[in-house]
Amino acid sequence: MAKGYWFLNLDVVNPVDYITYREANARYAAEHDLRFIVRGGDFEHLEGIKRHRNVLVELPSFDVAVATYEAPDYQPVKALRQATAIADLAAVEGYEGPQPSAAPPPEGTPDKPRGYWMAKVDVTDPERYKDYIAANAEPFAEYGAWFLVRGGRHQLLDGRGRQRYVVIAFRDVETARACYFSPGYQRARAIRQSASVADLVLISGYTGREAPPS
Repeated sequence: MAKGYWFLNLDVVNPVDYITYREANARYAAEHDLRFIVRGGDFEHLEGIKRHRNVLVELPSFDVAVATYEAPDYQPVKALRQATAIADLAAVEGYEGPQPSAAPPPEGTPDKPRGYWMAKVDVTDPERYKDYIAANAEPFAEYGAWFLVRGGRHQLLDGRGRQRYVVIAFRDVETARACYFSPGYQRARAIRQSASVADLVLISGYTGREAPPS
């Protein structure tokens, strides 16, 4: 069964009280076996709308991701976040189809975390967007890309969203950045930008060291 995720972009408006939410959320995640993939790491804003903190949480499935967010015991945690931050949050379905690489990148370490692309996309020309998907296959294979999320089901839970969500894992941040700026991907990107509008950040994965709220 495909994993589910909470895909979260937010701006903290009360950093002091946000710490209370962050600690409550971490306790809830530990008690319910939720896994942080991204948790406020260093990021580079590449395209579109920017928020200053980005989080990706892995859950057992898309249905569990939706249900957990609405669960009664999560509501006090959600209220803490809503009181201290402005957020765009969606439950999204993980990807289980063909991958551009033979195997996923190794798990990151505190000194060398994985790199991720987190993207939200509105497709304006579906036929042209298919050309983008074909064009990105070669650079993604070259740089060892691995899709965690690739346009599956999603449900907006808070704030604003887009039609399509994508999360791609790379060996490290340097590889993720090199892929984006490679000639092959820049050619594919030009096609994508003619067929869609995207918000995209390049971000380091979570390995136990959380960046402070900002």
